Amino acid sequence: MAFDEEKPGFLTRFRYPILAVLVVGFAGYYLYRSNQPLPVGVVEARDGPAERVLAVSGRTRPQVTVTVAPKVAGQILRLTKAEGDSVVAGELLVELEASAPRAALDEAAARITLQKRAVAEAERNYARIDQLKQQGLATLKEFDEARFALDQARLELDSVEATRREVAARLRDSSLRAPVSGVVLARPVDPGQVVGAQSVIYEIAPLSDVEIEADIDEQYLSEIKVGQQAEIKIAGQDETVGARLYYISPKVDPRTGGAKVRLELEEQPEGLRSGLTADVNLIIERREQALTVVRSAILGRDGSGRVLRVRDGQVEVSPVEFIEWPSERVIVLSGIEPGEQLLASPRPDLVGEKVLPTTDLGALPPGQRPRGSEARKAL
Repeated sequence: MAFDEEKPGFLTRFRYPILAVLVVGFAGYYLYRSNQPLPVGVVEARDGPAERVLAVSGRTRPQVTVTVAPKVAGQILRLTKAEGDSVVAGELLVELEASAPRAALDEAAARITLQKRAVAEAERNYARIDQLKQQGLATLKEFDEARFALDQARLELDSVEATRREVAARLRDSSLRAPVSGVVLARPVDPGQVVGAQSVIYEIAPLSDVEIEADIDEQYLSEIKVGQQAEIKIAGQDETVGARLYYISPKVDPRTGGAKVRLELEEQPEGLRSGLTADVNLIIERREQALTVVRSAILGRDGSGRVLRVRDGQVEVSPVEFIEWPSERVIVLSGIEPGEQLLASPRPDLVGEKVLPTTDLGALPPGQRPRGSEARKAL
């Protein structure tokens, strides 16, 4: 018995040639892709004016702080201002309990009235005795006694009036007024408290002369000098303000590792208060001509490092000398030329590879965006 044989189909007869074509195609595509330059982000070395700026954070503070304290002890009856309030010179701030000096003033006034009467009587008696003496009806002794009595009455009046002035001064001291215009920084007491002489009731800052205080890390102290200029951006102010460094603390705080510095503003913006945050850009050095690159393009520290530059579409390593500084761009002293293209985030695995440089870092595929921190660890 004979069976008819089934004829093979098209795919069955040509499956091996098709597989061969596919393998060759994929291999060719892979070879083509592997020979294509890898897109990388680059930055250029710039030549031109440059400056080194130390950016620190500071705060506004008054150059002078005035304290308000009583000259006599007493109980506080009224306080007219709180912390943060504005005050005007001469404005009433404190009223102390003053019943005792007020009573003493009334007593002194009564004694003055009586003593004035006594003086008037002594003057009349002296005038009468003087007239009688001229007529020969009074003795010299009587005349001297009358003149002595008048002098004593007048001296007593002067004494009582001095007492009145003293009591009046004590009464005035029970009402304290603002010695300067400014803002209340502190009020450590409350109404009803008994305060002694020289107890601080208010601290007032005259804000006509506000300065900036900041901390400078000890590693940069050798670079800062009195007289250096700065640009200040104060919280709440739209414009930057010029300033001059005028004070550097002679000691370093062992807790923070920094030293206090103070800067005086070239102009006083309106509405400044004490304690506002201020961004300080202290200008350490200005150069008319210098070569600069972004710090992230340099591998290494302490002024010596390497960059990965692109020449003729290939990545190569170049040693550089630069000024280490905490800023986005640093000054390069040697190793590269102006206009050279450097990998923005250097990757050691790209050394010797063909690349396609671009300055548009945002256009790079996410997978092709190198991470500089990993490159630094590798090198």
